[in-house]
Amino acid sequence: MDTSYKNSLLIIDDHPVYRDALSEKLAIEFTPDGIEVAVASNANQGLELIEQSNKHWVIVLDILMPGLSGLAGIKVFKKIHHVAHVVAISGLDEHLWEPKTVSAGASIFISKNSTSEFIIRKLRPLLTHSADLVIPRRNVEPKEFRLTQRQLEVLDLISQGHPNKIIADFLDISEQTVKIHINQIFKELRVFNRTQALITAQKNQLLRSQ
Repeated sequence: MDTSYKNSLLIIDDHPVYRDALSEKLAIEFTPDGIEVAVASNANQGLELIEQSNKHWVIVLDILMPGLSGLAGIKVFKKIHHVAHVVAISGLDEHLWEPKTVSAGASIFISKNSTSEFIIRKLRPLLTHSADLVIPRRNVEPKEFRLTQRQLEVLDLISQGHPNKIIADFLDISEQTVKIHINQIFKELRVFNRTQALITAQKNQLLRSQ
């Protein structure tokens, strides 16, 4: 593969027709922006590909495959330092599996029933903001906060005083998924409510509005 690419998208799916069709569509869309689109037929192939590079990766992971997949697969890929986002994709029931996959660490869930245009619209923000980890700001003692781009977006909307329903509508996700993100934020910041979360976020300059 061309090592000049710094940001890459990896589709891991054992269904060759769907995988190849999706990768072709995404390559047409993202390659002109300098984003490589790679494919793997299983999780092991994907792990080998990632380990052989030093790029920032966004992983589109089919959660129903033989071998490593599902919620366990999401957790494995999320532990890799240069994996910015894991996107769960499946033909399984979206309302049932979106909260499960987000809770496991996926940034978003995408249904395989979605159009390629919808998938591109969902992936573009993740590829644009491929740095998943919060970088310590100057004059701030480094903290080991690991907040995803989506969690930072939720935190920003909380700081603007929006309730869960408005946050859900703005980000085009369910209220249940918003609650999961908020619980993950509380856990990561080691706080118990929104007020404490905002105080901690402000002290550590985690809000875009600062």
